[in-house]
Amino acid sequence: MLGTLIPSFPERLFGRQIPSGSQWRKKLRFWGSVRIVAVLVLGICSCADKEGYPHDLSYPQRADLIVEESPKLNPNNPSPPGGLEKSIANLALVGGKILDPIKLPEATQAEITKLLDEQFGTPAQPRVGNGKAELGDLGKKLKLDSQTLAQGSVAYRRNCLHCHGLSGDGKGSSGLWVHPPPRDFRQGRFKFISTNPAKNLNRPRREDILRTLRMGLHGTSMPAFGILPLEELEALASYVIHLGIRGEVEFSIEKTLLKPQSQVINLFENFLPDEEVSKAQETLTYFVPKFVKEIVGQYHTAESQILIPPEYPFKDSELSDSIKRGFRLFSSQAPDALGCVSCHIDYGRQSPWQYDEWGSLNRPSNLTAGIYKGGRRPLDLFWRIKRGIPPSKMPAATLTGEDEVKKTWDLVNFIEALPYPATLPEEVRNAVYGPTRRIAKPN
Repeated sequence: MLGTLIPSFPERLFGRQIPSGSQWRKKLRFWGSVRIVAVLVLGICSCADKEGYPHDLSYPQRADLIVEESPKLNPNNPSPPGGLEKSIANLALVGGKILDPIKLPEATQAEITKLLDEQFGTPAQPRVGNGKAELGDLGKKLKLDSQTLAQGSVAYRRNCLHCHGLSGDGKGSSGLWVHPPPRDFRQGRFKFISTNPAKNLNRPRREDILRTLRMGLHGTSMPAFGILPLEELEALASYVIHLGIRGEVEFSIEKTLLKPQSQVINLFENFLPDEEVSKAQETLTYFVPKFVKEIVGQYHTAESQILIPPEYPFKDSELSDSIKRGFRLFSSQAPDALGCVSCHIDYGRQSPWQYDEWGSLNRPSNLTAGIYKGGRRPLDLFWRIKRGIPPSKMPAATLTGEDEVKKTWDLVNFIEALPYPATLPEEVRNAVYGPTRRIAKPN
């Protein structure tokens, strides 16, 4: 493109042809190049000066299908690039259940949109809650104040919008074409969290979101943003939580009211069972701010519920035996083992496609590849084992008995060594890779 523009620049400048061998032509080609580069740079700079969203822009009303229940079967292939929405529309044909929010009465749709706007503002002026004092203090503790959210809105538009979309639906202009698809934040569900499962908390800690932003998700299109200043990362985390809470409120209301015979009172029964409601209060206007406060409170509780790993119990000389025990826990179908190979077939090399709670398709990790989306530290592996990955089919490990701590670290040691055949005990290596595998000997 530039090659065709630059040679014609002198002719367009002077209105006549310049001899090809003249020095004037060479100089004009040079200055023509400078001019074009300057225009491009100025254009980019002028865009960068307008990084915030327009003030008259509102969050869109949800129009895409809601996955009520994902299919139980394992399909052969994922949806093709750009085909996720069509795949979700076809879930009912393969045993799933979907709901269409457009089928809600128009008056109900308008009321939901109005209440969401009151509680969450706009992309340019985001907020959580309508500014009343009872949510204000809690919001500040979670860094959900308007100033932080406004900064996060700009950072999100600059770094995340093209994949995760305006409302956090995971359907940005680039997001439709990558696999696995970018996360849809609108259910308030996150995969890689570190909260204590005994407390039944599926909320992420703020540090969980920051870790994903800093490190990215290996093996996916989610890059690492660790180069960004901490203040910007903090603002991004706040804005992601904002999108998650907003989307969850919308998702929960629509999913409930789309079911046959369902009424607003069912929202209180499902999500605010301890709230005593009179007949006059059985309205969306009363429910939405109460539900927002409930969700914010759950995020606040999650901050103090980190799953802390027990002290590592082994000496270096005990590592080989620990790996052997971890191999058995992973591979055996015995009652006292975990049988992880039932999903991570052939240690993940032949894992089947599975539906997650968003209705998208993923495979259990190939653990021989050494690529872990949620991090490769022993701590990260410990969390994946003890916490599971709630929105996918990865359950939390059930390890009991006096040696529960040792079993957990046995499994961590095996998974950490699995991609490196030379570090495995011979009998384990032969079982995983076969006896003919050549092992490079250290110098």
